[in-house]
Amino acid sequence: MQEWIKELLGEAYTPQLEETLAAELARRFVNREELDAARTQAADWKKKAEQAQKTAEEQVAAVRFDTQLNAAIGKAGGRSEKAIRALLDLDGLRASGDRETAIAAALEQLEQENGYLFGGATPPPYAAGTGAAVQSGEPDEALRRAFGLGRV
Repeated sequence: MQEWIKELLGEAYTPQLEETLAAELARRFVNREELDAARTQAADWKKKAEQAQKTAEEQVAAVRFDTQLNAAIGKAGGRSEKAIRALLDLDGLRASGDRETAIAAALEQLEQENGYLFGGATPPPYAAGTGAAVQSGEPDEALRRAFGLGRV
């Protein structure tokens, strides 16, 4: 063990007492290397926790921006969110101080440039055929009448 124990105990020192004292010190106290390793590990975990917190905050901000943009596109009558998002400067909108105003202005400009991406006049619904009624009789009868031919 250490010389300071021998000096402290003087004549009361015995090898058995040294073993008992060493065992008790090992049980009650941690050596410096273990303590330093634990402190290093705690600092690493703290750094990882801070990074996870930062990542989570970035993800929440991204979801909020996407929700705000999608709501504004829907409010403006956008037909295809994917097409509209492709034409917008998303990084510039994310970085803007007043996002709501910036998004509204960007959508207004995009609507002026690419009006087909937004609501307004909807195309007429699909209509199959010409709408003429089917006449009864032989299939060739309508053609004969059209050419002025009678029954043959």
